[in-house]
Amino acid sequence: MEQEYAIVALVIIITLGTTATEMFKHYVKIKSTKHDKDNNAEISMLRQQNKELQTRIATLETIVTEPGYDLKQTINGL
Repeated sequence: MEQEYAIVALVIIITLGTTATEMFKHYVKIKSTKHDKDNNAEISMLRQQNKELQTRIATLETIVTEPGYDLKQTINGL
């Protein structure tokens, strides 16, 4: 009689343990998917900012390397 209770208890423990493990795996998968989406959005935003900064730097380089730039600086310095 006691063996029967032990077997039933063991089956219940194994079932609950397996269910809890599968639920945890599902939770981790959902959490990592959400985290990946957040990272992708942040990376996309940083790439856009990088492109904008590269454009601004190119414009500034063009202005500074103009032949008349030094002349303007000299005149403004007087």
